[in-house]
Amino acid sequence: MIIRNVFVAALVVCAAPRLVAAQQQQSASVLRSTVFPADSARSRRTRPPTQRSLVDTATAILSKLEMHETTLAPGESPHAPHRHAHEELMIVRSGTVQVYQNGVTKTAGPGAVILMASNELHGLRNVSAQPVTYLVIRYDPHDTPADQPMSDADKASKAWTDSAQTITKRRP
Repeated sequence: MIIRNVFVAALVVCAAPRLVAAQQQQSASVLRSTVFPADSARSRRTRPPTQRSLVDTATAILSKLEMHETTLAPGESPHAPHRHAHEELMIVRSGTVQVYQNGVTKTAGPGAVILMASNELHGLRNVSAQPVTYLVIRYDPHDTPADQPMSDADKASKAWTDSAQTITKRRP
């Protein structure tokens, strides 16, 4: 028993400096207060839908803060409806989108703020004749739950995305 206690004490003494150094390094690498100029984004995807990345890093209270701007052409969707554990805020800058949330479709125009909650089925599509641009703010707290798997009903919602192209083709 004494040998075990001595071993544990030695382990703590040896590991403590490394833990302190790791915590200091982590606190130095988190995002601090800043301003992101409108022209500071870099293109991360140049084929449709286009995306410009603003930031992708940790903060003092988030394991991940990721922001990007997406532009959808008429009839375009960034992907089929899906779910994930992290949450997202989307701010429509220009144009109008249809938003799919748990089987309900809503419309969002310039200035609208969209919340995609954790593990809820959601999607987005442009059914207008004009391009749509929106800002995505993804935030993952340190205790983000696991992603829930897609059910067969969730997978069937891909038809919602596919129908956007049919709707825009019918418009004059």
